[in-house]
Amino acid sequence: MYDFNRCKLCGKNTAEPKYKLKGMTLYACSQCDFHFIDALDTFPTDYPDKAISDKHRSFIESKLPQNRQQLEVDLKFVSSHIDLNEKRCLDIGTGVGMFAFLLKQAGADVSAIEPQQIFREFAQEKFQLELRPELADDTYWQENYAEYFDVVTIWDTLEHVNFPLETVQAAVKLLKPGGYLFLDTPSRDSLFYRSSEWSYQFSFGTRPLLLNKLYSPKPYCHKQLFTRKQLWWLLEKVGLQVVEQSPLHKANKKLVVACRKA
Repeated sequence: MYDFNRCKLCGKNTAEPKYKLKGMTLYACSQCDFHFIDALDTFPTDYPDKAISDKHRSFIESKLPQNRQQLEVDLKFVSSHIDLNEKRCLDIGTGVGMFAFLLKQAGADVSAIEPQQIFREFAQEKFQLELRPELADDTYWQENYAEYFDVVTIWDTLEHVNFPLETVQAAVKLLKPGGYLFLDTPSRDSLFYRSSEWSYQFSFGTRPLLLNKLYSPKPYCHKQLFTRKQLWWLLEKVGLQVVEQSPLHKANKKLVVACRKA
């Protein structure tokens, strides 16, 4: 059982309950001000795998055009830093595999991680991609692929994982020296987050606005959000040099960054 008084970012026992939300409590660290909820996913036994259905297929297909448009911008950002042809790439939290497919089209040798079976099945059917269920810190990756990849991407995933620092540490171990890591994650510096906090405080918790939508204890949902300062601290702590914050994205609500391993 994890002690949520221990901050998931700085590791100090200085986190305390800050906001009582729907089905969860939001903790804040008095040392580094990291915000996270008191919920963790457990893999793989707590969420029974389900076979993909026609309803799942229809829903996923309806989202593909919009997702592809965004991921093509992500690919352009990656390609502005490294020629992907014949490069070894790992996409962590790949979802239904769209970005992995785009990497493959760009000539990359692609591996991808996705814990949800429905998404893995869709990727196999739609893109003929074999996604792995093992997380980045699993021995499957750490023992067989240390310093193997030229590029690691973590799109829209860091806010979902149980322990973001450990996830990025694991990813860095899989990168070759000089390799690139690209990620995006929602920004806690955004006005809609701050206004939700103000609304909660001024209403004594009766009007949390978007806080109940930004976080959720349900499987694979948001568990934490970063400020720019916190994300940069994490990246530098694990041995990454921040190369660029993306000029291609409308990043007022997101942090989109390119990093390089020393």
